[in-house]
Amino acid sequence: MVSLKFMVVLAALALPAAGAQLSTAPSGTDLRVQFQGDANDDWRLQYSADLANWTTLTNFGVLLSGKATNAPWRSVGPLTNTHQFYRGLKTSGLFDPAVFHTINLNFTQANWQTLLASARTTGSNVYCSVLTMDNGSTNVGVGARYKGNTSYFGPGLKKSLNIELDWSDPVAKLMGFTTINLNNAFGDETIMREPLYFSVMSKYTPCPKGAMARVHINGTLWGVYSLAQQENGQLISEWFPSNNGDRWRTPNSPMSGQNSALGYLNSTNISTYFNYYDLRTTNSPSSNAWQRLVNAIYVLNLTPSSELRDKAETVLAVDDWLWFLAVENIFADDDSYWHKGADYSFYYAPESGRIHPLEHDGNEALSVTNDATLSPVEGATGINRPLLFRLLPINELRQRYLAHMRTVLEERFNPAMMTARIERLHELSIASILADPNKGFTMAAYTNDLRVLKNFVTNRYNFLTNHSELRPRPPNIVAVFDPVRRPTPTEVPFITAHVTPDGTNGIDSVWLYYRDKNFGRFSVSQMFDDSNHGDGAAGDGIFGGATSNFPAGDKIHYYIEARSADAARAASFHPARAEQDTHAYFVTNIISTSTSVVINELMASNTGTLADPQGEYDDWLELRNLTNQQLDLTGCHLSDEPNNPRKWQFPAGTIIPPNGFLLIWMDEDGLAPDGLHASFKLSASGETVYLADTDATLNAVLDSVTYGVQETDRSYGRTYVDANRFEIMQPTPGQTNH
Repeated sequence: MVSLKFMVVLAALALPAAGAQLSTAPSGTDLRVQFQGDANDDWRLQYSADLANWTTLTNFGVLLSGKATNAPWRSVGPLTNTHQFYRGLKTSGLFDPAVFHTINLNFTQANWQTLLASARTTGSNVYCSVLTMDNGSTNVGVGARYKGNTSYFGPGLKKSLNIELDWSDPVAKLMGFTTINLNNAFGDETIMREPLYFSVMSKYTPCPKGAMARVHINGTLWGVYSLAQQENGQLISEWFPSNNGDRWRTPNSPMSGQNSALGYLNSTNISTYFNYYDLRTTNSPSSNAWQRLVNAIYVLNLTPSSELRDKAETVLAVDDWLWFLAVENIFADDDSYWHKGADYSFYYAPESGRIHPLEHDGNEALSVTNDATLSPVEGATGINRPLLFRLLPINELRQRYLAHMRTVLEERFNPAMMTARIERLHELSIASILADPNKGFTMAAYTNDLRVLKNFVTNRYNFLTNHSELRPRPPNIVAVFDPVRRPTPTEVPFITAHVTPDGTNGIDSVWLYYRDKNFGRFSVSQMFDDSNHGDGAAGDGIFGGATSNFPAGDKIHYYIEARSADAARAASFHPARAEQDTHAYFVTNIISTSTSVVINELMASNTGTLADPQGEYDDWLELRNLTNQQLDLTGCHLSDEPNNPRKWQFPAGTIIPPNGFLLIWMDEDGLAPDGLHASFKLSASGETVYLADTDATLNAVLDSVTYGVQETDRSYGRTYVDANRFEIMQPTPGQTNH
C-alpha cells in the first residue's frame, strides 16, 4: 500500500489564502495530483522521502489550480511501494521568469497569417479558436494580431503577437491577465534581453513583467518568444490606487527627441504638443488631460532653479522618475528617455495629481551595439532632455539618483546575479531555440551573442562601480526603529535610526520622510543626534526625528535618508528601495470614556427576516440613542477594521431621535437612494464592529462589539441594564426594535 502525504508551501508570503489544497489519487498504475485553489495560480511539485530534503519534479512542469470540478489533474508517475511526500511550490504567476511556458494557438482560417498582418494595420483582431498552456489553462475565442514596427518588418515568419484573452468573452483572463504580448525579440539572438530588463526594472518602478515562452501555432513549433505583460489598465492598477488617470505614450518617430521629452515648445497652447504625445486613455475630458501635461512641462522647464526641487514634486513623481532613469541608464536601453527622448510612457495619477514614468518596451536594452561606458549621468548637460538636465543639477536629487543606481547594482545588476539569471534562462530555453524553425539566426550567432551579453553585464558593472559619480560612499543606516508604541491622534511620535559614517567622511545630515497614504509626496523633517531628538547621548549615532499627528487608524509610511559629509554629499536610504518600499506604523484609536450612542443589535446573515427599501435581504446593524435628546451622527463612522475606524462615514443630517434607534444596512450599496447603506458587510463568521466619533474629535471609539459565528436569520442583540452598562451580546430570535 502506498502512503501519501502532502504539505502546501506558500511561495508568496502575503496571505494564507494564497495557498492551495494538494489532492492525490491513483489512476491505474499511476499517481495523479491536483491543486485546488486560485485559478490564477500555477504550482511546481516537490517530493521528499524524509520531509527534510525536497526535490522539484522538473519533468512535472507547472500545474494550474482551480476548483475541485475544473482544476486539471496530472500524473506524477508510477505508484511505488515506498513512502513519498509531496508539496506544492507556487510560482510568481504567468510572468515568473524561472518558468518557461508553452503556449499553443489554434487558428481555423487557412490565411491566418495574412489576416494577422491586416489586423496589425487596422488595430482589429483575428479569431483564434483556442489558446492552451502547458499548465492546463484553456481560453476559447481569443483575439490576435501582429504587432511591432522594426521587429515586424524584419525577415522571417516569426512576428510579434498581441493576444487579447477577453476579446470574445469580456470576463475571460489568462492567469489574471486580459492581454499578453509575444515578442519576437528581433535583433536579440538570446531572446532574453527584454525578460532580463523587465524582471529588474519591475522591482523598482512601474514596468511590465517579462519571461520567455515556447509558442506552437496549429500544432507546429513556431518559435521562442519574449512573453511580456501588456501596458494597460491592469498594469496601472498594480502600481497605483486606481487606473482612472491619463496614460500617455510618446511615439518613436522623426518628430521625437526634445519634442517628446517633456521639453517646452515655447507655448502653453495644448495644440502645439498634439503631434508629440499619444494620449492612450483618460477618464476626464481630453482637454483636461492635455492641460495637465502642458502644465507639468511648463513647471519642469520654466521654474527657477531655486524653486524647482519643491515645485517639481507638485506635478511629477520625482523619485519614481529617478528610479526609472537610473535603471534605463544601467541597462543602456536604446528605447529610452535618455537616448531617444521618446518611445517611453507615463501616467497621470489623479489621487496625487502627479505624472509617473511607465516602461513599456525592453527589446533594445542590453544591446550589443550599446556602449558599456555610457556615463551614469548621460543627458544631464543636454537641454533636450529636461528631466535629466533640470533635475540632476540639484545635488540632492543627483545623489538620490546615484543612490538608486547603487541599489540596483548591489541587488540585481551585478555579474553574479545577472549571470545566474542568464544561465537560468539559457537552460530553460536552449532546447527549444535549437528546434525553433523560425529563429532567423545560426546557433553560432546565438552562442556568440550569449557571450557578448554576459561580457556586457560585467563590463557595465565594472565601469559604473568605478565611476567617479558612484565612488563616494554614503553613510550606513544600520537600523531604523518605529515609535516605541503606537501613537494616538494627539501624539507626535519620534522615529529613531542608527547611522554610522562610511570611512572618515562623517555624516552631514539625516532626514525623515513621511506620509499618511500609500501615494503622493512625502513631508520631510531633519533628524538629530542628541539627547533631545535621539535615543541617548549626543554623538552616539542614534538620530531622532518627529513625523506629525494623524487621525486614528492611519497607516504612516516613512523612510530615512542619510547624507555623507564628503564633497558629493553621497546619500543612502532605508529601506534602500524607498520611495516604493517604506517602513510603516499605525495610529491607534482613542477609546471614549463615555458615549450617548451604542451598537444595539446586528444581523450578519439575513436571508429572509428583514428587507431593505430595495427589497433585498442584507446584513444590518442597529444603533441606540441612550439619551432623551436627539443625536446628530453627521461625520461619525462605522468600521470593521481596527486600524481604519473611518471606513464608512454617516452622511450629513443623520439623526437618531431621543431614546430611539437607527438602522444601517451593511450591504456595500452606498449609492442606493433610500435608507442608510454602509460601504462594507458584516462577517457571519464573526468579527469586531466599531462606532467612531467625528474627525474633529479624533475619531474616538464610542462603542465596539465583538461577536462570534452567527446563525442565519438570528440577530445578535444587547441586553440593556442602565445608561452606563450593557450586558454581553446575546443571541436573540430574528426580531428587531424597528
